[in-house]
Amino acid sequence: MVKECHLNRNGDNKQPEIKKLMKILIAGAGKLANSILSADLQIQGCEIVKWNEANNIANEKAIVVHAGSGRQLNECMEFCSRTQSAFIELSTGLKTENTETDFPLIICPNTSVLILKTLIMLRKYGHYFDAYEKSIIESHQSSKATEPGTAYAFADSLHFNHTGIISVRDREVQLNQIEIPAEYLDKHAYHRIIIKDEEDEIAIETRVLGHKSYASGVKRIIEAVLKNKLENKKYNVLDLIEMELL
Repeated sequence: MVKECHLNRNGDNKQPEIKKLMKILIAGAGKLANSILSADLQIQGCEIVKWNEANNIANEKAIVVHAGSGRQLNECMEFCSRTQSAFIELSTGLKTENTETDFPLIICPNTSVLILKTLIMLRKYGHYFDAYEKSIIESHQSSKATEPGTAYAFADSLHFNHTGIISVRDREVQLNQIEIPAEYLDKHAYHRIIIKDEEDEIAIETRVLGHKSYASGVKRIIEAVLKNKLENKKYNVLDLIEMELL
């Protein structure tokens, strides 16, 4: 709680005015959810709480950040519908990607703002490379069970079939060929896009080590939701960048 004290005309203290903190509810039990909870994001006027530890908020507006496998998904969506709370989806391959909602829903295949802006660039200009040979390689920790949402977004921007994406989960390949540092084998995201014209070649490479940039990006997305009135519909996080909210 935040308490504010004001002086009356006689200089006496009024009773403290208590302002309720907006709750940011983090749903999920994996590495990304835990990294957000442990990041100490310090969002003004907000309190970050684990979904299953949030008590007495049945009808209280909040922001839900879903970074789980989907076990809590229906419960989270029902809460957002009932309270008109914004829902930030960090997981990929779930039904939220194909669902229309009566609350603001932001689909985030990635939350690294630098990578998102690269995706925007390719979404705008990717069609210029339609005639060229392309390849996409992505690597994540071997425990990743969900679909590679960022790689799919890169592929869509370049009109490249998802089935052509090469996914690497072998730790030896990641360590010795892609050169992911050993301490980040269990928490990394790597993409390499190659566009060729006979002997000419360009490469776009992204390398995210750890979850720090993701947590920072989540904070910026939450702040954008707090500062702007979003419509009750589905957004892609790239839409927020094009709207200049990020």
